[in-house]
Amino acid sequence: MGIKVGTCGWSYLNPEVYIKNWKEKFSHKLQAYAKLFDLVEVNSTFYKIPKLKTVEKWRELVDEVNPKFEFTVKCSKTITHEERFSGKSAKVFEEMKEIGKGLRAKVLLFQSPASFKPTKKNIERVKSFFGKIERENFILVWEVRWEKNWTEEVVRSLFEEIGVNQCVDPFKQECFYCRDIVYYRLHGLGRPMYRYDFSRSELKGLGEKVKSLKKDVYVLFNNFKCYENGIEFKNLLSSSA
Repeated sequence: MGIKVGTCGWSYLNPEVYIKNWKEKFSHKLQAYAKLFDLVEVNSTFYKIPKLKTVEKWRELVDEVNPKFEFTVKCSKTITHEERFSGKSAKVFEEMKEIGKGLRAKVLLFQSPASFKPTKKNIERVKSFFGKIERENFILVWEVRWEKNWTEEVVRSLFEEIGVNQCVDPFKQECFYCRDIVYYRLHGLGRPMYRYDFSRSELKGLGEKVKSLKKDVYVLFNNFKCYENGIEFKNLLSSSA
């Protein structure tokens, strides 16, 4: 079992903070990121599906400095927010798989909006979508925005049936169904929640939690201090190993 730490995206990273004269050592910011972390969640794919040659270039860039680097991919909002798991969602999922293959990704993430509640209609849509797609070797995770109707009973029953792992923020709730992996997205606890800087004690508590788990754990920081918190968390894990 392993613990993998990264952030949701690399575009806001200032490499100079961590690697002096980084432009002399790397040809792209992504390479500097891949020296600091072994994992990243690609968020831009949620808004626009990139060209395959673009993601293949990303893979080439990280392979030059960190061949073990891992990408995960956030699936297009067309699936979750616009089509809401119906219509052309299956077709768009095929495009997401191609992006995942170009990155040698193992994990594809879905994030539905808070307005997507477990109504009978929505559950039927979800079962139909996940029942007909060809997932190949990809591990699928789904983050339902925490809302009182997504109870443990509802999540466990549905996610087990469709063969999908639940993604959660561990500071807000437990994972109700993690079949293959544990996938955490840490948004923060402030108002607005993303404007949050995790304390050392909070990161220590998280470290104790993830070390007790019996599966591979993906920890993705998605707050405005994501890079600082991610590096501190990695160092805490190393120092207590």
